[in-house]
Amino acid sequence: MTNESIEVLHILQEECAEVIQAISKVNRFGIDNSKPGTSKTNRDHLEEEIGDILAMIEILQQSKMIDSNKIVNAKMAKFEKLKKWSNIKL
Repeated sequence: MTNESIEVLHILQEECAEVIQAISKVNRFGIDNSKPGTSKTNRDHLEEEIGDILAMIEILQQSKMIDSNKIVNAKMAKFEKLKKWSNIKL
C-alpha cells in the first residue's frame, strides 16, 4: 500500500471512532440537546461525523482501493439481514 492509502485508512479509522463518540453523546444526552459550549446539537454533530465517513469512503472508491459495486452488494445484503433479524422498518 502507498503512504497515501495508509493515510486514508487512518483518517477513516479516526472518523469511525468519532461517529461512535457522537452516537454515545446522543444516547447519553439526547439527539436534540446542544453540545456544551456550542449551539450545535448532538444530531448536528452526528450528521457531520457521518458526512466525514462518507467523504473518506468516496476517496477509497475514487482511488480504486474499494469496489463500488461490491459496496452496493454488501449494502443490499445488509438490508436483507436487517429485514430478517431486526425490528428496523425498511
